[in-house]
Amino acid sequence: MKLIKQLCTSVFIAAIAVSAVIAGEQPVAIDVVNNANIKNFAAHNNLVFSAAQPTDEQFKQLSQANVKHVINLRAADEQDWDEGALVNSLGMNYHAIEIAGAQDVNIDNTKRLASLLEELKGESVVVHCASSNRVGALMAISAHQQGADIESAIETGKQWGMASLEPVVRKVMSDK
Repeated sequence: MKLIKQLCTSVFIAAIAVSAVIAGEQPVAIDVVNNANIKNFAAHNNLVFSAAQPTDEQFKQLSQANVKHVINLRAADEQDWDEGALVNSLGMNYHAIEIAGAQDVNIDNTKRLASLLEELKGESVVVHCASSNRVGALMAISAHQQGADIESAIETGKQWGMASLEPVVRKVMSDK
């Protein structure tokens, strides 16, 4: 009887592992990501991360860690290289929402990011800008849009990397 239980357990575990591979749901190798030493890197759950601008080598490590999507919030004129081409060449999907500065920290762009994150729900994603300040700003506004009070939303933004854009975020939330 004990042998049958062990066999059934082994078959069950193998079936789960196979179904996860078939579904393409490979877990992110957090240790690989942590070893990449990406500036301002933060894990918000097992699949969603925020960061400052990764280097070419760090993008390679993100790919090796099974990250599937990169969302870049930097404006095209901030970069003198084709990040999208690199990300795609590494087998990840590239998405861009240009937030050129404080003037683009608004409800419309917050909704664009929230919609994209919802679309990618269940898949691993890194959201970045130059420092993670813009990432945090939009996430603070998103938290407020979802019902958080201003102070709680500000704290959420800081967890995502918001720093100098806090006054802009407070204005956007109070003008709502």
